[in-house]
Amino acid sequence: MTTNANTKGQLDSAAASELVMKVMGLLVDPATAPQARPYLTDEYIQHNPSIRSGADAIIEWTQSEEAERARTSMKPATEPPMFVHEGDKIVMILPRDLPHPEDPSKTYRTYWFDMWRIEDGKLAEHWDGATLSDA
Repeated sequence: MTTNANTKGQLDSAAASELVMKVMGLLVDPATAPQARPYLTDEYIQHNPSIRSGADAIIEWTQSEEAERARTSMKPATEPPMFVHEGDKIVMILPRDLPHPEDPSKTYRTYWFDMWRIEDGKLAEHWDGATLSDA
């Protein structure tokens, strides 16, 4: 994995995107989720109201029924994610084509956003649009 850092110790955009894709690729599969541990800070702060903070907590969450529902609802995107990177923050924008509620034979495009703070080359904090009703 690329570890290009600027003079403030922050990853460049390519390295930050690569870090997110690596971690998400591991966390999406409960069998590989423990391999994400080296890429997360011990104090990993989670702002999703359904997941506890801590690196071990996010890994444990991948084993839950709630995580399985989330994986099913997020379905593989039809296009690669887009990234916006500034300073120690990176936002991943994931396109999703969902069944139209009024006509299930049609789909509509929407987007899911995740944001992370990167600290010392590891994911340190996470935000997304999840609500308790999403659980």
